[in-house]
This record gives sequence, C-alpha cells and structure tokens, in this order.
Amino acid sequence: MTATLIVKSSYPRKGFTAITQLGLKALHLAFTHAAALSPRLPQDLVEELKSDIESFGDVVPGAKQARSESVAATSEQFAALADGYERARQVRAALRRVKASADVQRAYGVGRKMRKDSVSDVKAAIQQILDRAKDKPAEAKSLGIVQKDLDGLALALAAITDADTKQDQSRASAPLTTQERNRIGNRILAAVARIEGAGRLEFANDETKRASFEALGAGPRGKRNAGAASTTEGVSG
Repeated sequence: MTATLIVKSSYPRKGFTAITQLGLKALHLAFTHAAALSPRLPQDLVEELKSDIESFGDVVPGAKQARSESVAATSEQFAALADGYERARQVRAALRRVKASADVQRAYGVGRKMRKDSVSDVKAAIQQILDRAKDKPAEAKSLGIVQKDLDGLALALAAITDADTKQDQSRASAPLTTQERNRIGNRILAAVARIEGAGRLEFANDETKRASFEALGAGPRGKRNAGAASTTEGVSG
C-alpha cells in the first residue's frame, strides 16, 4: 500500500522531549507487535521512524546554534556599522569646521543623508570619502585628513561588508535548520499517529493492548506558530 504523511515545517504541537519519548514508545510498540501491525503500516515507516528519532537529537541543538550564530552575526554587524558611521560623520564634521568650500564638502558627502542603521548609507558615505581622497590626495592632506584616517575608513568598510555577508548567511541558515528540526519532529509525530491508529484498529477488542496505543495520543501540547507551511511526504508500502 501507499500512504502519505502530512509533514509541516511549523513548530511541532508537542515539545521536543515529548516528541522523542513518544517516538520511542511508538517504536517499541511497533517492534513488539510487528506481525500484527505490519499489514496496516506503510512499508519502511518503522525504520524511518527509528532514523528520525536518531537524527532528531542532532538537529534540535543545531537549530539552537544556528539561531545563536544569527544573533551574534547581527551584533557584529551593528558594531561594525556604528564604527563606520562615526568615522564618516567625523570627517564630515571636520570639513565643516575647517570651512572647506561648498564644492569640496559636497564631494566628501557633506549634506548627504546617512542613516546610522543603514548598511548602504554608511558604506556609500565611506566609499565617497575614500574615492575623493584617492583622487585628490593633496586636497585631503590640506584638510587634515591623513593616511591613518583613510586606513581606518577602509578597514571599517571591509568590516561592514564582511559582517553584512555573515549576517545574511546566518539569517538564511537559521530558518533552514529550524525548519529541518520542525519537519523531523512533525514527521515523528505523524508516524506515531499512524502506529497509534494501527494499534487501535488491530486491538479494538483487546482493551489492555489497545490502551498502550491510545496513550500515544495523550500528553501536553507545545506552542505552535500560525501560518507555517506544510508539505506532504510520501511513504510507499
């Protein structure tokens, strides 16, 4: 027979510890009553459940680590952005104080909007200063802008670019790792439900044995995220 497990990438309806415990209980029942349940279950469901339980212990901490790395990358980006913003702002302020001509001030970006929380604004401001100083080094020196200032700006620009790249990568990997964890957790729950249903049917007139399968459907529910996507995964049998 062929069956389809409905597997969601949303947060599982039970906690991760409960999922593992339920999976192990269902696996034990499936092995214990293999001969009776086998005709009612998709082929390979039990082996795939065993594999999912084993891998679930790896992806749960992996998802937490990915989230932590994403937060760290964001903090690194903020620090680099703040440093670059302040360096560019002080160059502009110095040009105003030395009363550089309007044309020179415009060439260095004075008067141009620069939001301190905008990567594109800060990078553009730094790059404009570096480009002008490179094109007219004598002018930069006459304004009090020395090589140390330019080196600091160049390093700040590189740090912002690097931090922004890391932040994008971490932001992308964290949801993927979390979704993988959620899918495996939900796949375990779907397999548990299939085993529970098979046991209820097989032992409909055996209250003692049936109770063990009915217990798989009990227990506390975990929090869920609304609106998450769901997928179907085929299990052939």
